[in-house]
Amino acid sequence: MGERLQRLLDDTEIKADEIVAEAQRKADEMVSNAKAEAERRRNMAQRGSGIDELKREAEEKAKIEAEKSIEDYKKKANVLEKFPEDKMQEALELVLKEVLPE
Repeated sequence: MGERLQRLLDDTEIKADEIVAEAQRKADEMVSNAKAEAERRRNMAQRGSGIDELKREAEEKAKIEAEKSIEDYKKKANVLEKFPEDKMQEALELVLKEVLPE
């Protein structure tokens, strides 16, 4: 039983080392890609030639984020539409009572 357990431990250690090595490789690749992209953008900005491309990328990113926000607000609005009118009125009255002086 001890030999089998030792073999399992060794196999587990080898697999763990492989996982760590793969994760390290991926992390190194991601860092390398990020550095290359940053260098590309810096060069473009220095030359002034990439301004339009950088602007377009920023606009696309902003558009995607705006679409996400719109979807989130639509979901919230749908939830509010389903909220019972009497509960909404009650909440409104409570807020007004707390906020406005008598």
